[in-house]
Amino acid sequence: MYLNNYAKVIVNIGVTVEKGDLIKINFSPEHLPLVREISKEAYKSGAQFVSLDLRDSEIEKDRVLYLEDEFLGVFPNSVVENELNYAKSGYSTITIVAPTFSDESSDMVDRASKINKAKSIAMSPCRTYGMENNNKWVVVNAPTKEWALQVFPDHTETEAIELLWKHIFEASKSNVPNPVSAWKQHDEILKRIAKKLNNYQFSALRYVSDKTNLTVYLVKNHVWLGGSETTKDGKEFMSNIPVEEVWTMPNKYHVNGYVTITKPVILAGLTVQDLKLFFENGKVTRIEPKHQVVLDLLQTDDGAGMLGEVALVSANSSIAKTEVTFKSTLFDENAACHIALGQAYIDNISNGESKTVEELMKLGMNQSAVHEDIMIGDSTMSVYGLLNREEILIMENGVWKI
Repeated sequence: MYLNNYAKVIVNIGVTVEKGDLIKINFSPEHLPLVREISKEAYKSGAQFVSLDLRDSEIEKDRVLYLEDEFLGVFPNSVVENELNYAKSGYSTITIVAPTFSDESSDMVDRASKINKAKSIAMSPCRTYGMENNNKWVVVNAPTKEWALQVFPDHTETEAIELLWKHIFEASKSNVPNPVSAWKQHDEILKRIAKKLNNYQFSALRYVSDKTNLTVYLVKNHVWLGGSETTKDGKEFMSNIPVEEVWTMPNKYHVNGYVTITKPVILAGLTVQDLKLFFENGKVTRIEPKHQVVLDLLQTDDGAGMLGEVALVSANSSIAKTEVTFKSTLFDENAACHIALGQAYIDNISNGESKTVEELMKLGMNQSAVHEDIMIGDSTMSVYGLLNREEILIMENGVWKI
C-alpha cells in the first residue's frame, strides 16, 4: 500500500500530472516496481505518455574502469541534444536517485572525477533549462542494496532495504491515510516561513556554530522559496520530495568566513566529511584537510567555488529527528541548514527572467555547470539576519525563532 501512496505523492504533488502531460522517468533497475506504480498513477491522472530512461550504477562503474583514456574528458553531444529535446518538448521529469559509492583506496577516483566533470560541463544547458523551471520536475529517493547497506551496515541486506523504505515512506508522508492532503498542509507551513523571511529582506545572513562562522550577503530583491514551486507558465510542482527547507540566492561576490561539513557529501562515489571550507570575497580559497575530489569539483569552472544557494532547515525537521545519516543529499539536506556551490536558481531573484545574463551576474547570481549541496547545520547553529545594522535572530540552536 505504501509504495502506491509514494507513487501518488510523486505524481500528484511532485509533478502534479494533468491531462495530456508528457512524463519522463529516470531510474535504476532496482526501482522498477516503483516506476510501474508511478506510471500507473500518471496514466490514471491523464498523462499522454510516460518515457523511461534506465540508468544503471554497475554499468557506470564499468565505464569508469574500462573507458579509454582519450574519452575521459568527452561527453556525447547527442545525449545532451536528446535531453534538451525532451525538455523543450515539455516533458515533466521524475528522477529516482540512490547514491553510489566507491572504494576510498581506488585509483579510479581521478577517472571518475574527469568523467563527471565532462558530463557536468556538457549537460549544463540541460541543467540550466531545468533550474529555470520551464517544466515540472521532481527528484526522489528509492533504495538500492548498496545504499541500504551503507546506511545500515549492521543489518542483513533485506533488513537494511526494509528499514530504508520505512524512513522514505515516513519522510514522504506515504505512510499516512491521505498523503496528498498531508503534503498540502506541509507546503503551507514552509510557505509561511518563506513569507516571513521575504518580508524582512535581510541584507545578509550570519551563521555561527561550534564549527562554522560565515557571513553571506544576499542579492538585492532576493526571493525566499519553500515547498512547492511554479513553472514559467504557472503550473505547480514540488522539486524535491521530501522537502524541509526554505532557500534563497546569495550574492556570490560577498561570502566570507568558514564552514564545516556536518553531514557526508558523496562526490565521485567517495564520502567527504569533517571538511572545512574557507571563503574570501565569495570564493573558496582553501579547504582543510585537502581532498582531491573536492578540489576537482571546485575546478570545474569559475562558478564551482562560489555559492549559488543558501537554505535554512530546522534541526527538528522530521528527517533530522530520525538521527540517521542517510548519505544521500536529498535526505541529509533536509535535516540541516546547507549551502550549495555552483549554479543559482533564477526564481530566487525578483523578475529574474526579465534580466539578461550580464545583469544577473552583476547582481551577484552565480553560474556554473555544477550545483552541489553541502550540509553545514547542526543543533549548535544560530543564524542571524542582518538588517539596517541590526542582527535579528532567525534560528537558535538549529530551531526557528521567527
